[in-house]
Amino acid sequence: MKNFARKIVLFGLIAMLAAMPMTAYASGFGANFRDVGANHWAADAIALIGDLGIMSGDLSGNFNPNGNIDKFEAVRIFARMSGFNPATQTPAQRTYYDAVFEQRRALIEGFSGNFLLWNANFNREIAFLLYTGVLVPADLSNFIIVQNNIESRRILTREETAVFLVRFMERVNQALSTFGVPLFNDDHLISPAARPHVYYLRYLGIMIGSEGNVSPRQPVTRAAMALLVESTLREVDSPLLGGQSGSNTPPAVESISGTIANTFPSFRSILATTATENRIFPISQTAIITIGGINSTFADLAADMTFTAILSGGEIVSINALSPNVQPPVTPVPPIGEIIPLPPIADMRVLDGTIARLNAQNRTIGIETRTINPRGEIVSEIRDYYVPITTPITRSGTMDVNFNAINVGDLVIARVHGDTAFLLNLEERVRQISGTLVEKNFGTNSLFPSLVIADADGNNHSFTVDSSAQISRGNQRNLNSRQLRIGDYLELSAEYGRATQIQARAVAQVTRDAYIRDIFISTRGQSFIVVSDNLYASTPDRMHLLVDGQVDPFELTLGSRVRLWFDSQEVIGITTLHGPSATNFTGHIQNITSNQIVLRDANFQTRTFVFDSNTVFVNSITGQIINVHHLGIGMRVQIISAAAQNNRAVSVTVLVN
Repeated sequence: MKNFARKIVLFGLIAMLAAMPMTAYASGFGANFRDVGANHWAADAIALIGDLGIMSGDLSGNFNPNGNIDKFEAVRIFARMSGFNPATQTPAQRTYYDAVFEQRRALIEGFSGNFLLWNANFNREIAFLLYTGVLVPADLSNFIIVQNNIESRRILTREETAVFLVRFMERVNQALSTFGVPLFNDDHLISPAARPHVYYLRYLGIMIGSEGNVSPRQPVTRAAMALLVESTLREVDSPLLGGQSGSNTPPAVESISGTIANTFPSFRSILATTATENRIFPISQTAIITIGGINSTFADLAADMTFTAILSGGEIVSINALSPNVQPPVTPVPPIGEIIPLPPIADMRVLDGTIARLNAQNRTIGIETRTINPRGEIVSEIRDYYVPITTPITRSGTMDVNFNAINVGDLVIARVHGDTAFLLNLEERVRQISGTLVEKNFGTNSLFPSLVIADADGNNHSFTVDSSAQISRGNQRNLNSRQLRIGDYLELSAEYGRATQIQARAVAQVTRDAYIRDIFISTRGQSFIVVSDNLYASTPDRMHLLVDGQVDPFELTLGSRVRLWFDSQEVIGITTLHGPSATNFTGHIQNITSNQIVLRDANFQTRTFVFDSNTVFVNSITGQIINVHHLGIGMRVQIISAAAQNNRAVSVTVLVN
């Protein structure tokens, strides 16, 4: 899109062939990578992205197409996509971007100072991406993972890549308007925050997945990243690819301000009075139009509005209008009870603001939004919206909230069309709640961990938790959210859905004897076991979380009778009482045919098992039933066989891919 080209022009950062990135990879100009053949599915994309210097190979000339990308490497890729390259900056540009960095230095160092593995060589790229909006401050907490006091750099996932690419294209609002039926077989694995971005890239044909799956939480490979980057640059008509008719000469860019004298909808133009002239200015079809900082359309512009605008190539590409003395026309409020047709989702705008006023009699609310205009000023605007009786209202995950429960000061995310609100999601500024911890989420897709609390009425409430939250449990202080236990009784204070203080009380530690019916092993330290009092019961009775670092799930055996030690409802210790009545064998797959599997154990002993249509195949990492075709050479599996038929596999459980 031309809008992206203008963005690079404004930054003064067009660089057709960037110099060698300062990473562990050497330049890949010419893209003659030793490990990427001409028949590789991403060969063309890898060659192009290598030639542009956005991604490159190692010192041996390999691209490593199946390798992963950590967050620091991703930052450099997105910065290069935007044309930011210290090697090609002029002294004036360098001075300007030094100022950009200095403005964000404290923010970045507030995160980097907590980690030994933080790579400060990327701080200027990070500051630049914070400036452009590809990164937001919350992203900085996800560059380093700390588990058992050991740091590691976080790997970029496919759904995170989708989020960053949509931000790069400046199309978050379009993505948030992308809804529909599930598009992928593994749709349930896409985090809610990332789903609109993944859907939008699917709509554009940029991220289509494989065999009906998008694998959102899997690492994005370097080859896949090259293809995604190329497709995104082509979608936005990037000058790096010779956009704007192949010309590298940027159009003239200037800032103007004045007053709108008249509008011409048929020609999508305005007659503007500036300090020097009266002139008609066309407004680009892709122009960013805001009124008082609120995303608006051309139809919302009106005479007598003051404005500031960016002019590029003779047309307005960005305009922010202000009307301090002229209120926008008020849409007549339909009578209560009248059904208002739901407009297309794509035509709705998303507002993120605060409830400033409300009128219960005519069901109107005033939403205050605050933005920063092109001059760097904070602009506040309050606009009233009618709330039909059919509008869904939610609060902190609780559905069907009554209009009378809305309070002045509530944070609100609304979907509006014209002067009507068709969806309201509310959050109180300050909340105190007590209840039982029923769920902990530490997925790689989350910006912050989240907790789900069940109150005394059985309603669930979800809260995010960042490093600033004060957490205590009994006499323990300064804890992190992982040290809370499922079943703990919590007294929690929150601000806008983010926990600020948590006091936890554990239930009495107890023991229980049971049979292990299934094991779910997670790579993120949240492994579960399913247990039952009866090994042959038709339905296992409950699932328990294993406390990371205190119970090794790889030492457990399916079918064995064990004694469990609990802290609240999480397992902190296991003792085997006796082995299972069935036999089990754990090892790596050495060979597999249409009806038998050959395993090799740690002592290099082999054993052959036959399987049939009654054999159950399970992926313990995801907990899903899988097909035998998902098995492969080298996988570590556990096979359970009946004692009477010790060579026939009753179940095959994948422990490690």
